[in-house]
Amino acid sequence: GLTVQFAYSQAALIDDFDKAVKLLKSEKYKKATDAFSAVLQKATDDKLKKFCYIYRAFSYNGLNDYKNAISDLDKAIELDPDDLASFTDRGKTKASASDLNGAKKDFIFILTKDTTGEQAEAAFYYLGKIAYQEGEFEQSIKYYDKLLALAPQDSEVYFNRAAAKGMSMDVAGSIKDYDKAIELDPNYMEAYANRGVAKINLVTSKGNIRPTKEQTSDPCADLKKAKQLGDKTVDDMIFIYCDKK
Repeated sequence: GLTVQFAYSQAALIDDFDKAVKLLKSEKYKKATDAFSAVLQKATDDKLKKFCYIYRAFSYNGLNDYKNAISDLDKAIELDPDDLASFTDRGKTKASASDLNGAKKDFIFILTKDTTGEQAEAAFYYLGKIAYQEGEFEQSIKYYDKLLALAPQDSEVYFNRAAAKGMSMDVAGSIKDYDKAIELDPNYMEAYANRGVAKINLVTSKGNIRPTKEQTSDPCADLKKAKQLGDKTVDDMIFIYCDKK
């Protein structure tokens, strides 16, 4: 529930605020921005204003209008600089707007205030993704290490770290992380596909371009499982390395 307690003097606006939130939830983003703007014209309560800015920013994000979304999150942060969630929202929005440096600043700032809570987890997650995007695979792995210390049951983080390890030539380490992702989520299609490819890479890495059936039976089981779960991208690998059946 997004209902927030505001000063009694603003009670009349609460209905309007709730209606605006409903528009946002039902993805009527343009109508939602207009509705939050109408509330902001009358709002005097700082808490009400802050939440209007945050939710109007989400509405702008829905319209891919990142410039206005960031501007609204700036205002929300001005009103309540201690609410780290707004820095997370702003960092994500900057990343969506391809301002990776700006995004990094917000997430690194969060880690100066919180290293173990929910916002720290978000910061490590996005910093890991940004480092990967920028080709900083070792750095990406370090962020995911820290995140997994806080969230050891998150299959997606193992998957992301596996991909980063694969890019930094640690194929065996990458396979271990795919193992863990699949253990936590037995229907993780992309993890089966990537693990199958990683296993093929391990078998063929020493110049062995024609691996035996024995060598490919384990990777092929992964590739076929990925296909069974709906992955169409593995067809070529199956054609090249696995029995044509």
